[in-house]
Amino acid sequence: MNVLIAKTKEECKVWTDNIVVVDVLRSATTICQLLQRGKRDVRVFEDVSKAVAFKEKNPQFTVYSELDFPQGFAHEDNSPYAASKADAGTPALVVTTAGTKALFGARQASQIFMGGFCNFYELAALLKGLSRDVLLVPSALFANKDDAEDFLCVSALKDFLQGFGNAELAVNDVKNTLRYVEFIKHGPKTAKEDAAIALRVNGLPIIPTFQFAEGEDYAACFAYGQQNAAEAAPEDAVVMPSLDAVNQPQATKEDSAATSTKSSSKLRGFFSGFLKTVKEEEKELMETFQKSERPLRPAETRETLAPILDPVDQILQEPQAPAEQNTVAPEREVAPKPAADITKIPLAGRRKKKAIVLFSGGLDSTTCLYWALDKGYECEALTVSYGQRHDREVLAAQMITRNLGVKHHLITLNLPWLSCCSLVDKNQKLPDVALEDIPKEGIPSTYVPGRNLMFLSIAGSLLDAVEADAIIAGPNAVDFSGYPDCTPAFFKAAGEALNRGTKRGVREGIEVLAPLMDLSKTDIVRLGAKLKVPFELTWSCYAGGKKPCGHCDSCKLRAKGFAEAGVHDTSLD
Repeated sequence: MNVLIAKTKEECKVWTDNIVVVDVLRSATTICQLLQRGKRDVRVFEDVSKAVAFKEKNPQFTVYSELDFPQGFAHEDNSPYAASKADAGTPALVVTTAGTKALFGARQASQIFMGGFCNFYELAALLKGLSRDVLLVPSALFANKDDAEDFLCVSALKDFLQGFGNAELAVNDVKNTLRYVEFIKHGPKTAKEDAAIALRVNGLPIIPTFQFAEGEDYAACFAYGQQNAAEAAPEDAVVMPSLDAVNQPQATKEDSAATSTKSSSKLRGFFSGFLKTVKEEEKELMETFQKSERPLRPAETRETLAPILDPVDQILQEPQAPAEQNTVAPEREVAPKPAADITKIPLAGRRKKKAIVLFSGGLDSTTCLYWALDKGYECEALTVSYGQRHDREVLAAQMITRNLGVKHHLITLNLPWLSCCSLVDKNQKLPDVALEDIPKEGIPSTYVPGRNLMFLSIAGSLLDAVEADAIIAGPNAVDFSGYPDCTPAFFKAAGEALNRGTKRGVREGIEVLAPLMDLSKTDIVRLGAKLKVPFELTWSCYAGGKKPCGHCDSCKLRAKGFAEAGVHDTSLD
């Protein structure tokens, strides 16, 4: 499943997979609040004239809108605070400046959801389980593109689904925007109350979904997991099945209601604990950071984030069957089970996506290459020779790409100042510290100044030239040697820069993916075994030679990963 951010209204109108419309301060939060109040009949309209015509025929509906209506036409503001006071038994009609226009612009989608910070984690949990691609649509595209809060929210949601990102920090960013200040100072009389509801992360754990009825001017809205109100969907309505109902036996209304209630209760309980845990861990990590010069290492957050990490986690949760060339140690044998399939990227109706894979020929980058191929990407591999003390990795990269039939680009850099690094200067001694002391050593002498920054810049240039869609790299922030350019924060910033500094990024948006970022070396080995990575062809040792030295940081971390995974490292044969 790919998560993309819409850049234009036209992109939304032709999208046929899943769509999430994000309108942070008003529409999404207002609709979530109406559903949270218990309303079962909520309808949204694209413009005022159609809403007025419907209201005249159906006076029982309460209208929520910030738009100008004919004189004497009574309606509530498009206000989450006003919605929080709504009568649960009264049907509602919503028509807004941007949010409902975005919904109608997205009506070709197979499923449409709506959200913001108010249902952030609930929405993330749902999207994590989807198989088809997701387009995140900032409603500001349909009104004022300077409304930064929608763009900040979709960026945070995309980052979070890819294993990093923080909703609470994004909320702080929103509060520092001119748009937010103007909204509080010059917005509606309920602006402060509305903002408090809209920016309370996951305060309204409910997900609106929509159905467009043929021949009607509205879309029926109801809470995901609940059945649409009968009067809100005429007999000829195009009804989209709930994801929970796919491939499931037909259930009674009572069964569905009980299942929905149970599911919602579990999700609310999980995310209540999740939010508390994230805040506590963030405080602890910041205290650790203030005491150390070493980069933050998010290993401790992995268990908390596991339910919404990259789909590779689904593979790692399965017992590992031995690969043909990578046998599992006898003491770790498990009862055989069917291998878990890795979700393929759905490409129907669109060209196959292309990725530039930063490829050293080591364990991590080779696993990334196999991961990308299995995900359905057309790959080109990029290897950079920067004067490292041996060419063993480069030879490994050439051999692996040749065996896969993947186009390989080998670039040579001659930067004399890199001799400050023991990975380049053969006269310097490579570090040899105990495995348990590696995290305590800070930034080691093997750190190559700006290496990943240079690699990503070159990859961005190649991406533009060959019109690729993504850059995929293998950094790891769990079992690593403390390099500052292997952290989630660095890759997030680099991804933002590449989206602003490349033609493809500006016009269509690109992805910078780091699927191994939150995996331990043990998890990476297990993933590699599942993908049938030829471990015997990969090379990780800093020293070079015919056989790995076994003493450098890379050798020790690799050995630890294979030992804990119970997988034999065939590169040692």
